[in-house]
Amino acid sequence: MSVRYTGAILALANMWGFYFSKKMARSFLTVKMPRGYERERIITSNLEKKNVKRASKQILPDHLEKVRGEINQPNFNWLYLSAWFGLRPKEVDNLKDKSLWKTEVLANGRVILWVFQTKIVALPIEDRWKPIPIIFDEQKFALRIIEAQSFKRPIQKTMRKHFGQGVDTYGGRKGFPDLMLSKYQTIENISVWMGHSTLQRTWYSYKSRRRFHLSGY
Repeated sequence: MSVRYTGAILALANMWGFYFSKKMARSFLTVKMPRGYERERIITSNLEKKNVKRASKQILPDHLEKVRGEINQPNFNWLYLSAWFGLRPKEVDNLKDKSLWKTEVLANGRVILWVFQTKIVALPIEDRWKPIPIIFDEQKFALRIIEAQSFKRPIQKTMRKHFGQGVDTYGGRKGFPDLMLSKYQTIENISVWMGHSTLQRTWYSYKSRRRFHLSGY
């Protein structure tokens, strides 16, 4: 299991242990998370485990360019939307439903794409819409794809064939933070565009540890 899953199990065990000990009028010592060598053992064991579904690797625009012409156009367009808007797979699918997306033109002429987050259920309806500004030419082209409704989700067999093992339909969304950072956008804005509730979610779960971005270079 992963370190995160280990922490979740220990948290549950500690809650039960505290409750049981209180009922039995006994003292209780919290079981702490493993540190140092033991933590490293858990991480190593998890990484070496086979046949485990892991988070998708990134799909960036240069990856898409390599398969242009090899993958059918509706599938390519679907991945293009995911990569340039950082959308969840279900959100890309939902762009087929005109009640789940809309555009707004600001006073300065900037176009904003609003996407309804069906995954978010704990917020009021009005707070489940996320804004994505149309900043780059590629995003303007992506908006035309939406308006033309010319996209279809690729099956996993297609993903493996063109992008290899470890890449699924979350690949475009996984690559979105690094794509936007490479274009000098702030992590705060990127987090909002992705619909995350915290910056930590964007940084720790989506930002690649193997990529860096230098402002002004």
